[in-house]
Amino acid sequence: MTGTSYLVIGLTSGKTYEIKVEARNSYGYSAGSSVLTLLCAFVPDPPTSITTANQNDKVSVSWNEPVTNGSPITSYKILIRHKDLTFSQENVACVGTNAVLI
Repeated sequence: MTGTSYLVIGLTSGKTYEIKVEARNSYGYSAGSSVLTLLCAFVPDPPTSITTANQNDKVSVSWNEPVTNGSPITSYKILIRHKDLTFSQENVACVGTNAVLI
């Protein structure tokens, strides 16, 4: 092949791959480049089936875990919309890694 890019196809989501490149001219191949290790993964899908339940002065929020797209979910961010339609992250009274606790 010629050019300075290549599209690798047929990879498996969640699997780690190692890639290196060698250059060739009329005298032969170069030594290989440094090895690049990559995890075939990308940003997870959004959580689904979000529900709420009022509990006096508290609200419980629950959701289904989204498709992870090759890398495990490590945390969630809870955003609350205010009267002025802006969102802020809930940092005080919630545990974003627990889907049933705010």
